Amino acid sequence: MGVGRAVVLGALAIVPGVVLALLGWLLSGAPAEWSVGLNLACYGPFFGCIIAGFVIGLRSDDSEMEE
Repeated sequence: MGVGRAVVLGALAIVPGVVLALLGWLLSGAPAEWSVGLNLACYGPFFGCIIAGFVIGLRSDDSEMEE
């Protein structure tokens, strides 16, 4: 159940990741040509949100295990 929940939360985290990546691109001046400096501004928030969603999904909730 934990891995399934982690995958779903990671997939749902794509939406805020795209918004943050777009915001990072706009804040960097929306350049027409791609540069190495844009990797951090665009890919960082996108993959960061996906990884954060996956990690949050992996955390186990011990209250579910108690009977």
